[in-house]
Amino acid sequence: MRPATILIPTGMKHGHLTVVGEDGKNSYGCRMFKCVCDCGAEVRLRATHFYPTRLHCSRSCPLLSARRVTDLSGKKFGRWTVKSYAKADNRGDALWECVCDCGTERLVRGFQLTGGDTKSCGCSLEARIIYHTPEEKLAGRRRASRICAAKNPARMKAGKIKYESKLSKATPSWLTDSDWAEMNAIYRRARSLTKQTGVKHQVDHVIPLNGKMVSGLHVPANLQILTQAANVSKSNRYAEHLGD
Repeated sequence: MRPATILIPTGMKHGHLTVVGEDGKNSYGCRMFKCVCDCGAEVRLRATHFYPTRLHCSRSCPLLSARRVTDLSGKKFGRWTVKSYAKADNRGDALWECVCDCGTERLVRGFQLTGGDTKSCGCSLEARIIYHTPEEKLAGRRRASRICAAKNPARMKAGKIKYESKLSKATPSWLTDSDWAEMNAIYRRARSLTKQTGVKHQVDHVIPLNGKMVSGLHVPANLQILTQAANVSKSNRYAEHLGD
């Protein structure tokens, strides 16, 4: 039977839609019907929508989202405890009523809970890691880097490409062969110190290539050798000595 000849009586139930009555025709001559969804929304549909899969008022219908998502009620994610399903937002993402261990209640998207993007409301109970030495800070950075690399390999690759691009732009064209020889000697010296002491040494730019106030160049006079811990502690800033 063709959709145009299907009998659609008033009061007919189709999925979560209830037909209220006919509502004329659209610009293409298709019969239109006024319907009410079980979620309370009113929608104007054409006859072909009932043949056969239109069961909700829209893609953002709360009933559609509730049917698609896994029930998270009662589960705990970090400091969030999920109370119940609330609704779907304007993008169709499921929102859940959650309460933090500190008592704060908030609507949180389901994919943020299951993906680990949010673990609390940001309250004072949030654990804060304090590093007392450069070595502890280095170890923390390494752990965070491994986790980030495992979750976002594409972002890590993009960061490496971005740094290499900055290094290329910061290398002047007027460097002589003796300048290149001097810089190569500095890098060899860093590797030699690593082997001799057993402590990782790195070549650092005294004035960072991407500084906040001023950016340095990739030239011999701007290179120095630091331990990896001291380099991490210095971060992306200019410091005249390690105590800064």
